[in-house]
Amino acid sequence: MPLQKRNSNFELLRILTMFCVVANHSCAFQFSTPGFLGQFYSMYYAFGLAGLNSFFMMSGYFMGNRPSISKMKIISIFVQVLYCQLLSLLVFIIFKLTGLYSHEGTTTLQLFGIAVRFYVVPLTSDIYWYITAYVILLALIPVINPFIQKLNAKGFIILILIAGILWYGFSFVFHYRYAHIQRAVFFYLLGAYIRLHADTKSLRRFIIAIVMFAVCYAISVQAFYLFQNEDARRELCLKLVHKDISQSYYVDMLLHFLSYVVFSPLCSILIFEIFRNFTFSSSIINTISATTFSIYLLHCQPLFNSSFHSLKLPNAKVEDGTAKCLALSLAFWLLTFAVCSAVDLIRLKVLKNQINAFTENTVSWIKRKFYLSQNEA
Repeated sequence: MPLQKRNSNFELLRILTMFCVVANHSCAFQFSTPGFLGQFYSMYYAFGLAGLNSFFMMSGYFMGNRPSISKMKIISIFVQVLYCQLLSLLVFIIFKLTGLYSHEGTTTLQLFGIAVRFYVVPLTSDIYWYITAYVILLALIPVINPFIQKLNAKGFIILILIAGILWYGFSFVFHYRYAHIQRAVFFYLLGAYIRLHADTKSLRRFIIAIVMFAVCYAISVQAFYLFQNEDARRELCLKLVHKDISQSYYVDMLLHFLSYVVFSPLCSILIFEIFRNFTFSSSIINTISATTFSIYLLHCQPLFNSSFHSLKLPNAKVEDGTAKCLALSLAFWLLTFAVCSAVDLIRLKVLKNQINAFTENTVSWIKRKFYLSQNEA
């Protein structure tokens, strides 16, 4: 899709979400960090998780009314993954040959593990859990869409409830490996439902969504913080019941349920509604957003990530104080986002035609070699 035809409202949401993902993956502090830093971690963690869920909702919103999807869409994902993997390897080799690579602790066995998981089976090994779930979701769309398009609104809601129970009850709680796939299907159905049965926009809906999101987001942040931070949970228990029940199984289950099942999905729906009703157009936003997929791939790639860290940029340390740690962290996140985005712009602006031609030639060759033509059949 040409960049100028993109919906800039959703593209802005992609950018904000991906920035939170980058921050979450390269942070010097965690939930357990005392004071403001721990709370701040909870803030962008909660927003990033809600945003990732809304990515699946966008897929349902834009593809739920289609009979199927183009096979080239899945192929293009494989090609983009391959591009980022080969680029990461090239950067790693250059850094090693020039002596810039300083992670000498990386063993041969670790490099072999990276080679297998990231280069042999990058999509099926679940190292990129979002992409694995997304590719499988795309493969399921020809089965899902004809079914949901025949449902009325009531039947669709029942299907969404069943999908939610299957996602949380049988996958998330028991940690089944296909939890992310069921999560993708659940939020895809939510997006498709809005498109097929509730696709109305108004200023009133926009304002209500903002107010409700502010409330749900604040609760979600606190629920995640208390669930992950034992000291904060103990302090709250002492205030409320005057005894330490922070290790209680039921307290943990309640916070877990509120975090992942109630308020995070609510935030996902509300943030989707906010950006769905907030329409605008920006070529700059669209261009940056087009690189978010590669930003995710590159900053998660160990060879690229470790090479980037070899530049010995100023490290953010909690012991240096809240202000300095936060300032250095924000600067590093912005730099990581900008570098990965700039790298992918090379693909979009310089190599796109060559990559598309290579992809089409490869697909044509596979068809000639491995598929019978109609005449031969």
